Amino acid sequence: MEAPSAETTKLYCNRLAIEKGVDPVGHAGSFKTLMVIEAPLPWKKNMYSEVGILPQQVMDLYKVRRERYNAGEGYHHALLMVASDPAYSQRGYRRIMYYDRPSDCFAEFRKVEYSVPDDQFGSLIWALAEERETLDQYEQYRDPTHDATREILICTHGTVDAACAKFGYPLYNHMRTNHASDDIRVWRVSHFGGHLFAPTLMDMPQGHYWAYVEREQGDQIIERTNDPHRLYGHYRGWAGLHDSFLQAAERELWMQHGWAWLQMPKSGVVLEKDNEEEPQSVSIRLDYRLDDQPRSYTATVEVHQRISTPYSTASEETYAYEQYKVREIQIP
Repeated sequence: MEAPSAETTKLYCNRLAIEKGVDPVGHAGSFKTLMVIEAPLPWKKNMYSEVGILPQQVMDLYKVRRERYNAGEGYHHALLMVASDPAYSQRGYRRIMYYDRPSDCFAEFRKVEYSVPDDQFGSLIWALAEERETLDQYEQYRDPTHDATREILICTHGTVDAACAKFGYPLYNHMRTNHASDDIRVWRVSHFGGHLFAPTLMDMPQGHYWAYVEREQGDQIIERTNDPHRLYGHYRGWAGLHDSFLQAAERELWMQHGWAWLQMPKSGVVLEKDNEEEPQSVSIRLDYRLDDQPRSYTATVEVHQRISTPYSTASEETYAYEQYKVREIQIP
């Protein structure tokens, strides 16, 4: 990656993060369910509070989930938008992709996809999130032809952070032009966290998060070829692991096993923390299956430093990003 110029380091949070050497691993999102809904551009700042691009049911859903989170129930669901695309979209219809997390070890999230008339778009969103017993009435709109399609979601959401548009859109344009196919769709997606990691993308249905992705890294991510060590500093983590320490350990095992690791069913558990509130050293176990045989690794992962840097281009306020180091990996 090119060294940031004086101009870009002043303006963009991602360039400052690169300059300071912020390692992105452990800073991936994690979810039990992910709903990706089609929404035409432009995406204005008020779209989450005023009905228009998004239906009333989305406003209601955000309210319900916010109340549950404030009540201490946690937040295990994600909702993202993808921009309508002439090659993928159908006039008068909206697409919804719904992913959920299998139990036990897994390598990919399960997916169902719908293409639903505009007037039923909001009601299907609500049914998927809150009233799944009513889903039978939408079965006619299921689109199973894309259940196995690889979806490349690239953040270009400039109204949230300018870095996502300035650096994300050229990556999207390159990937859309060079890698879209019958098996791979490339989308502009709304913000999913981590402005400072722009250009950032998600690779579904596997659920890998990537950071600082330029054309060279984008090509390698798609093709899954060449030495994975070249992507070491670009991997944010896997959405199938809820804990940052687990995500850091998982990257090291990817380095050991190579690209085949990403296809192996896996899960992780935290065994012990040195401090429950702000752990600095954690013992973890990663379970996986190779040739249908269960195997596992244990490791000690530590926070070895924190790097403070602006988390947004629009603000000088900084956040201390924990940097993780895997001290030892063992086969039990």
